[in-house]
Amino acid sequence: MCNRFQIRTNLHSICRELRAQSTFDFDIPEEVFPNTEAPVVAINREELREVRPMTFGMGKRDGSASGRTHVLNNTRIESRDKWPWKNSFEKYRCVVPMTSFRESSYWGETEGTELSFSAQDGGLLLAAGIFSFSKSADDNAVLAMSLLMRPALPFVMEHGHHRSPFFLQREGLDAWMQRGARGAEDSIEVLREFADDPPLTCQIDRHMAASWIKRKSANLKKRDLQLAEIDEIGPLGFR
Repeated sequence: MCNRFQIRTNLHSICRELRAQSTFDFDIPEEVFPNTEAPVVAINREELREVRPMTFGMGKRDGSASGRTHVLNNTRIESRDKWPWKNSFEKYRCVVPMTSFRESSYWGETEGTELSFSAQDGGLLLAAGIFSFSKSADDNAVLAMSLLMRPALPFVMEHGHHRSPFFLQREGLDAWMQRGARGAEDSIEVLREFADDPPLTCQIDRHMAASWIKRKSANLKKRDLQLAEIDEIGPLGFR
C-alpha cells in the first residue's frame, strides 16, 4: 500500500494546472508521509475546485479506546462499503495530486528495492481519494484524507508491488469530486468511466535492508491472490 508520495512542485503550479483556487497559504512538503499535511483538491461550497491542506490518514491519533487506534492512509476499493470508509466514499470525495509515489518491490528485476513511480511526461498524477471532518480543540475544522487503492497498474505489478493508487483522467475530476451524497454504485460508475492507466517510469530510491527477503514469500502470496481476483472481477477491483 502507498505510505509515501512526493509533490515536487508548488501550490501556484497545482492551482494553475488544475484550474483550482486556494484560500489557504501553506507550504507543500516534497515528501508526504502518514500524519503529515498534503495539498488536496475538493469542490467547495461555491461549487469550485479548491486546493486545501488535509492530513494524510483518516482516524484517531490519540490512541484512545474509541475503535480507531491508528490512522488509515489507504482505502481498498474493495472495502468501500465498510467502516470507516463508507460514509466518506458516499459523501466526501477528493483528488490528491502527486508527482510520484513510493512502493517496495518484492519480485522482478527490481526486487529488494524501494521504487518511486512517476508519469513518463513528468506531469501530475491525480489520485482519487476520500476525506473526513473532525474538530480541533479550538473548534476549527480538521480534514484528513485517504488514498483510494486498486489492484496494481500493470507497470507497478511488473515492478514488484500488488497495489497502486486509483488514478483518474483529468476530464473525470469534477464527476468524482461532485459535492454531496450519492450512492456508492454511482461513484463506481465514475471510477469505471474515468480510471486512468498513465504511462509510468520508475527509479530505485534505495535498497531495502536484508530482512526484506523474509517478507518476500508473504508478498508473493498477496500478488498471486491479487492476480486471481483480477481474473475474477477485473483490474479495477470491482465488476
